[in-house]
Amino acid sequence: MKLLILLALVPAAFGAGVVLTIDAPDTGISGLAYGSGSLWAVDGTTSLVYELDPSNGSILSSFYFNYGIPSGMTISGSTLHILRSDAGTYYGYVYKYSTTGSYQGLYDSTC
Repeated sequence: MKLLILLALVPAAFGAGVVLTIDAPDTGISGLAYGSGSLWAVDGTTSLVYELDPSNGSILSSFYFNYGIPSGMTISGSTLHILRSDAGTYYGYVYKYSTTGSYQGLYDSTC
């Protein structure tokens, strides 16, 4: 119980709170990342990757993820890492894309 109370007080102590709420660009968002000055979202239903303006949520660009259903993403520098895992397993691949949507390769997610 003490830990829960402490965690509840941390945002209040630092003045944190909701800064901005934006609408999702699609209905099945399965991953979010922030990097290269943009908010990135990947949709697990349509397989679209969106680059969003973090100040207002407008779509700056998008591209199609060609390798199945994406289940998560992150960004490192100017490389997007998009996870596609096989349903019901711990096995999958991570596909690398540039922030302009160019495919750059893949690696095994179980490494």
